[in-house]
Amino acid sequence: MCTGDTGIGECRKEDFVAVGYIVKTHGIKGDIKVISLSDNPRRYSTLKKVCIFTKSGMTKEYHIERVIKAKGGVIVGFTPPLTIVEAEEIVGGHIMVPADEVPGLERGHYYHFEIIGMDVYTTDGRNLGKIVDIMETGSNDVYIVKGSDREYLIPAIHDVIKEVDIRTRRMIISLIDGLT
Repeated sequence: MCTGDTGIGECRKEDFVAVGYIVKTHGIKGDIKVISLSDNPRRYSTLKKVCIFTKSGMTKEYHIERVIKAKGGVIVGFTPPLTIVEAEEIVGGHIMVPADEVPGLERGHYYHFEIIGMDVYTTDGRNLGKIVDIMETGSNDVYIVKGSDREYLIPAIHDVIKEVDIRTRRMIISLIDGLT
């Protein structure tokens, strides 16, 4: 359960999306350094309250006071300020925002959290497995699909990805040479 009266309410992980990973404390005022998991690191400047899910499984709501751009991420300060001990306790955790606050994308574009966990099928109906991770290569993402007998690396390109159904959590792909 999150504390506070800001309207986020209960912090159930399935209702939230990770937008940052807490890598270390910063300074003596309880600030933290965060690596952005968002495609838009500027989104931190608009955040006012977040839930933090710690690596130990605890959750708590925090009010963001300031965000400062830093090399490799952002520095986040809270109000009230955290003690250095409190800041150390959340290192390794994730900054989460409610899934319904994530802005929509244009058609054919998806957030990683929407893709990971999807079942992948070929156009002839064969189940290859589930998407367990996404590798960012620069030119296009590559979906890592874990099957019962092997792992597949599926390039996220139009020639391969034929259908993505967020509602049913299902992706249809066309196998090209090298994927079988």
